[in-house]
Amino acid sequence: VALCRAAAAIAAMDVTAVLLNAQSPDANLRQAAEQQLEQAKMTNLPLLMSLMANELGDESKDLHVRQAAGLVLKNCLAAKDLSRQGHLAQQWLQTEANAKQQIKMKVLSTLGSAEQKARHTSAQAVAAMATIDLPQNQWPELVPGLVNNVTQQPSPQLKQSSLEALGYICEEIEPEVLVASSNLILTAVIQGMKEADMDVRIAGTNALYNALEFVKANFENETERNYIMQTVCETTQVAHKELRFAAFECIVRVAELYYDKLPNYMQALFQLTLQAIKTATETGDPDHDEVAQQAIEFWSTLCDEELELIEELAETEGAANPPAQACHYFVRGAAPHLVPAMLEAMCKQAEDDDDDTWSMAMAAATCLSRVAQATEDEVVQYVIPFVEQHLTSADWHRREAATLAFGSILEGPSQNVLAPYLTQALDMMIKLMRDSNVQVKDTAAWTIGRICEHHIRSINAEQWQMMTRPLQPGETPDKEGVLLTGLRDDPRVANNVCWALHNLAEHCEDTRDEPTNVLSGLFVELARALLVCTERPDAGEHNLRSSAYEALNTTLANAAEDTKPRIEQLLPAICHKLEQTFLMQIVSNDDREAQSELQGLLCGSLQVMTQKLNERVVPFADKMMELFIQVFASKNSTVHEEALMAVGAIANAVEAGFEKYMPHFRP
Repeated sequence: VALCRAAAAIAAMDVTAVLLNAQSPDANLRQAAEQQLEQAKMTNLPLLMSLMANELGDESKDLHVRQAAGLVLKNCLAAKDLSRQGHLAQQWLQTEANAKQQIKMKVLSTLGSAEQKARHTSAQAVAAMATIDLPQNQWPELVPGLVNNVTQQPSPQLKQSSLEALGYICEEIEPEVLVASSNLILTAVIQGMKEADMDVRIAGTNALYNALEFVKANFENETERNYIMQTVCETTQVAHKELRFAAFECIVRVAELYYDKLPNYMQALFQLTLQAIKTATETGDPDHDEVAQQAIEFWSTLCDEELELIEELAETEGAANPPAQACHYFVRGAAPHLVPAMLEAMCKQAEDDDDDTWSMAMAAATCLSRVAQATEDEVVQYVIPFVEQHLTSADWHRREAATLAFGSILEGPSQNVLAPYLTQALDMMIKLMRDSNVQVKDTAAWTIGRICEHHIRSINAEQWQMMTRPLQPGETPDKEGVLLTGLRDDPRVANNVCWALHNLAEHCEDTRDEPTNVLSGLFVELARALLVCTERPDAGEHNLRSSAYEALNTTLANAAEDTKPRIEQLLPAICHKLEQTFLMQIVSNDDREAQSELQGLLCGSLQVMTQKLNERVVPFADKMMELFIQVFASKNSTVHEEALMAVGAIANAVEAGFEKYMPHFRP
């Protein structure tokens, strides 16, 4: 009786009003509507889903209502949390067959709606149902039906949404489930890519991207493979930006999945991708920039594939069984033309020095660094002339691109090949740290960091002075080392300076137990400058505070024995900083997160200092333990981990003396 009443209540619910209220800015109305929907889910889920499917398919209803209905329906079928998804799948599989069929038919019929957003929502709902049913060998008629919509029905709207649904299904489902349907799906997708209607073509191309993993058998057949590749290559040449972009995405995916099948197509792919990059470089059109990003991604993907194959070849050298897949060295063959194209693309940076939006210039720099790893010494001959020509250019775009280009080839080529250029290049980087343009300074700091990471032995004593010399009383600011000055520069520059200092300290790991090392003379000034950097009012930008503490901790960890008295002097100051965090005013979640982040960083520093000082930390142990116990009172598990590791370091340092702290840890 109770269930009947609940069902009657759901059936009598004014669905449209509830869905509108669920989107209301009025919190009371919204919460009441959400509670109604939640109650309906718990009492009679199939009935609620049926009502939502009907509302989604009702052409007379407002689009916002239809979309909201589709979203509720989808959320009854799909969730990001795996355990929740499993629960929803079981509920759907246990739904009575006739009820399921009615919901499916209504949602499928909405694929032909005149409203694009309603069709889109329906395609998502179809895919959500299919992802549950198809692995259970249920709904076998779905894929043939969607394919029929594309190949036999006249409606462009129905074709587009059916392809969209097929694409979503391919994206979400395990490949083996659809292997038997791969020919059908491929037929529909390729036909869709050749339709006159642009929306259908885009849906077809996107669906191909998601289906490529399923069509391995088709790619083994040369005739079918040629037809697929021809269709994709032709699609890269259309005028419509979104369609060109989708076609280049497919090419990237092909490189990732079917590298061994590329030799017959590389001449065409080489020409298509380089032309796309050249067009974007010459026109400066944002639409072309986005397409060129995918063309560049094709080469980045080839670099990744070839690096992996080269590594496998090295590992199996001399073995009886060579790697199953051969490396074709496409990147090495293309490098004389590819690298100049990347270098020109790198000159098309955003004018806004704080714009971190991914762009063709960023993609090209990333690709160049991968090309350097894949081609090793060969890349140097193509990059150095560009660097030499443009490092002193009056155009900041070219100065920055030349700086970035040199930094990008520091990993891959051998020390011997780079050696003739390193000293002169570092001299230029030091000068560019005082450039008038923030982007140039930022990239110069990054490149110095790369030199510290990969070629630290090439840095001479004079250059160390120019980078790290403390300013003496009465001296002009230009006498200070550029890295110390850089810590006070724009946050993005300072962040890369911190990274450079971290890399410098990393190389001292082998000498940290020695009486002295290269950090000893710099230690006081570096520690002071990094601590000041952590307290900058803008230290929350560009991850600067975290980077400064990371550089400080590496410096503390790898400093030599003669710095221990200085670390002892520093430890109470870090304790005081941690103590001050408990007095921070907390009025929002952002404040709470900022407090937790700072506490975690300070606990990390105290852990490193404790490990460094060992038994010399005993006089400070009580104070530190008092602070760590306060940290444990917070509700942030990340901070707890940092504090626990710091407590572990104290336990190792004080040994039996730790017993007096144990009551705080016993239940």
